[in-house]
Amino acid sequence: MNSLLIHSESDRLWQVSLERISREVSRAAFAAWFAPLRMGEWGEDGLLQIHAPTLIAKEFVHTHHKSTIERALKEELGAEVQVRIVLEPDASTEPILRTPAPRKAPDTLLRLVSPRQQVQAESVRREAARLAPRMTFDSFVEGDCNRLALAVANQVAENPGGGRANPLLLVGGTGLGKTHLMTAIGHFVLGHDVARKVVYRTSEEFAREYLEVARKGDLKAFHNIYRDASVLLLDDIQFFGGEVDKPRFREQMVYVMSVLQAQRKQIILTCDRPPSEVQHFDRQILRQIESGFVADLNAPDQETRLAILRRKALEGGWNVTPDVLGLIAEQFSGNVRQLEGALLKLCAFSDMCGGKVDRSTAEAVFRDAVRNRKNSASPGAIAQSVADLFQIDLALMRSRTRKRPVVHARQLAMLLIHELTDNTLHSIGVLFGRDYSTVTHSLEAARESLATDQELANTFQTLRGRFRG
Repeated sequence: MNSLLIHSESDRLWQVSLERISREVSRAAFAAWFAPLRMGEWGEDGLLQIHAPTLIAKEFVHTHHKSTIERALKEELGAEVQVRIVLEPDASTEPILRTPAPRKAPDTLLRLVSPRQQVQAESVRREAARLAPRMTFDSFVEGDCNRLALAVANQVAENPGGGRANPLLLVGGTGLGKTHLMTAIGHFVLGHDVARKVVYRTSEEFAREYLEVARKGDLKAFHNIYRDASVLLLDDIQFFGGEVDKPRFREQMVYVMSVLQAQRKQIILTCDRPPSEVQHFDRQILRQIESGFVADLNAPDQETRLAILRRKALEGGWNVTPDVLGLIAEQFSGNVRQLEGALLKLCAFSDMCGGKVDRSTAEAVFRDAVRNRKNSASPGAIAQSVADLFQIDLALMRSRTRKRPVVHARQLAMLLIHELTDNTLHSIGVLFGRDYSTVTHSLEAARESLATDQELANTFQTLRGRFRG
């Protein structure tokens, strides 16, 4: 009988606490994140366990709503309460949330969440599951290279759609943090109940959704995906400059952006270069983007690289001495992904060798990587060298002209980039304003030309030898 009384009292405490929370947050946020939770037992460490139905719910509630739950419990009990968000014993660990099996709940809570709100809550959770959980403002390392972009991103997160930075365009090369900042905005507005719905898409996903509904002749279905979005996140819009950028698609892209802006909904975009430099980028879309705010993210300086490495080492629990971190920061100056990859490689070596790594060991680990990097070149540098050798303008190589010297130069540049870098065929196509199939054909044509034209083959070998040192 006593256990029944205790269980009943726990249910009452949790019900009253949830009612308090429901008055602080929107109905959509309450339905998405709080209603599915269940109060568990007190752990041996004195923490109250709160059970979440899925892994993404556990991580999201822990990051954004743990303090809200603790405050509600404190107000009811009159004493400090610390909670731990844990998975239910039979919970799903899949990243995409499914609606949990219904369980009996007090009538008052059922009245708080209508069936329509449950559907809306599931939509919110699904979109949140698409955001990388570790890409938050707290994990973003600030430096001179990104300070302005971070400041603007914070302002947009706190007041989406309410300022002049709409759309907000984050521009930077691979691994400089533009997707991290975009994702951090999404986490903030959901976690702080600033916006009702966040929609994240890569540009390719956005285009694919359009093509699928266009084939069915049902553009209304395409518009329905985005019309309720409070914040729209579109990643890597440089891919809109390719073959998929057809007039009808551009028309729908402009329509979606215009509707969201008219309703003061926030649009956030990322691009690996200024859109004006993307071949065949639509002028109407360009004007709409440039009406907002463009924030550049540059390569991190030495101090920022060290700060990033210190944080990554701390998060990974790795014992790396300051002089070794300084070596990594000095040798790998390109972007954050290079730094993370170098640190991961070193720590994996350290784990195998069982202990701390000194500077001489780190130099040996990185020797080949540093030599290979110094002997290689960027795709842009290779393309420019080919253009200089053929005495043509680089923009002409990216154009649609079929003049024989230009075609040969373009094909040789594509083949050199393919052989000397780790760029994908898709990214090579983006550089020259071509699609995947065109790049494949160009590589085959280049190899055939080299087999039959000795002068062209000699030119190719000269270029390849130059970049191989």
